[in-house]
Amino acid sequence: MASSNNLPESQTPDDSLSRRIFNLANRDFCPWANQYVYWLKQPIGWMIVAAAAAALIGMFLAPQGWIMFAALAAVILLGVIWPWIAIRGVHCSLSFNRRRVSENERVQVTLTIRNSFPWPIWGLAVEGGFFSEELSINGDSTAVALASVPGWTTTDFEWDFEPHRRGLYPSGVSQIASGFPFGIWYARDEIHRNSELIVWPRTVKLASVPAVKGNQLTSTGVLINQAGQEGDVLAVRPYRRGDALKHVHWAQTARHSRLIVCERQSAAQRLVEVIIDTDPRNHNFNKADSSFEWNIRVGASLIRQFHEHGWSVTYRTDSNSLRTTTNRLSLKATFDNLAMLQPVECNNFGQYHSEPNTRNKMRIAVTTSERMANLQELNEIDHGTRFVVLKTNDSTIGSGSWLTINCNQDIPLQLQKQWERLCHATWSAT
Repeated sequence: MASSNNLPESQTPDDSLSRRIFNLANRDFCPWANQYVYWLKQPIGWMIVAAAAAALIGMFLAPQGWIMFAALAAVILLGVIWPWIAIRGVHCSLSFNRRRVSENERVQVTLTIRNSFPWPIWGLAVEGGFFSEELSINGDSTAVALASVPGWTTTDFEWDFEPHRRGLYPSGVSQIASGFPFGIWYARDEIHRNSELIVWPRTVKLASVPAVKGNQLTSTGVLINQAGQEGDVLAVRPYRRGDALKHVHWAQTARHSRLIVCERQSAAQRLVEVIIDTDPRNHNFNKADSSFEWNIRVGASLIRQFHEHGWSVTYRTDSNSLRTTTNRLSLKATFDNLAMLQPVECNNFGQYHSEPNTRNKMRIAVTTSERMANLQELNEIDHGTRFVVLKTNDSTIGSGSWLTINCNQDIPLQLQKQWERLCHATWSAT
């Protein structure tokens, strides 16, 4: 008898039957009718149905039904008219005490409400614009609820907001809502924005950079063991015309009876380009800590680290979107762009080896194991590019990359350990 052997061992026929019944009970057989019955999802919809039923009872069965109809009608009218009037008497504006923050950093939000009525307004709430990416199962987007606003006053309400995802806040439309006194219907009005908040991607704190292997000498950058006038003393040499007297080594000068100067290190800078893969086909978007978000966070961490050590950094998300971060203002603009970054398909990712004049450029691509599998299949992996691969599955593809990070483990800790090990190896080899 093979009829029941096709079921998994952990699934019994009763479980399969209950699951079918559950799926059947939750199936939408008439999706075209939703627009006509959607009002029944609101409390006021059922109040109207109950009032209609009471009216039918009063007309055809018993006159006591009219008493229930009148009570329900009064509740409905008061529950609609009062919030409508209350919202017409308040004017709201929203502002932040800071212009920019990073993910998981607290910022103070100030809501200014002016009540034009002589009586207080109760039951106000701010909806939308703050937690739209983390809605609960019932779709509640309430950011904060207010007890009351005194009459004929302008009141400031302050609270701390901790954004868990990059972007521009408030995201979407923020509204002031009131359902007082019964909560069967909510009147809403848009909140005026005095300022907006840009939330940068969270970065991982790194402590070093790889050794510089180039000859682009600059006034700022990483110190290298090449003759210059910065850093530690490398050696001594005879005085040459034009040498500063502050570099004279007086002990050696006295010993050799001629001027001897100190040869110091020089500051060097190398071009580095960070490529961030934003193709949605290679990422998952199931939560705020998705591979797409961590791809941006890892790329932002590398950009910040190289920039703080004096490297000339550029970044791109495809073959055409090249941006530079050569100064502090450019770094701020870069992180503003990263905060607004959206998924964009890119079919020529990795095809950068044909670009001219890239011999002295260090190119780092932050991508996923799905992208590496596609590049490997098409034989388009540029061996001059250093790949930082976020593994989203159990495949071994990308394990031999410059950095390999497992998305199912502690990503910041992995990045810190592997980065320090990589930097130590490059400095040891110089």
